[in-house]
Amino acid sequence: PMLLLSSCKGNPLPEGMDETQLLDAGREIVALLNDQDYETVASRFREDVRQANDITADVVKELMDSVSAAGAYVRETDTLATGQTDEESGEFYGVAVIYCKHQKKDVRYRIAFDTDMTMIGLGIEKQ
Repeated sequence: PMLLLSSCKGNPLPEGMDETQLLDAGREIVALLNDQDYETVASRFREDVRQANDITADVVKELMDSVSAAGAYVRETDTLATGQTDEESGEFYGVAVIYCKHQKKDVRYRIAFDTDMTMIGLGIEKQ
């Protein structure tokens, strides 16, 4: 399940966006998700995105529930920072891709941020 993210390949980040900062922001969201702090995660979405997609703590929880069979979070295994462009708006943004080992399956978290480092997308899927 995904909120607003398309395919993933390593592209340059938007100008002025720092890879370390992007990945750290992504790790923070992964930590919040695994602490079940869905309210905080929902509040991190940019206002227009949150309203347009009716993103609430319940929506974020449903996204995490979709990978609950993977078991509890164990550790991060790999990361990727990539730039993408929204086909509709033309907005250029960065995506932190965080690969994590969970007890039963691996999970890929994809967290998109605009150039102001405000979250605009979230995708979570079992590998």
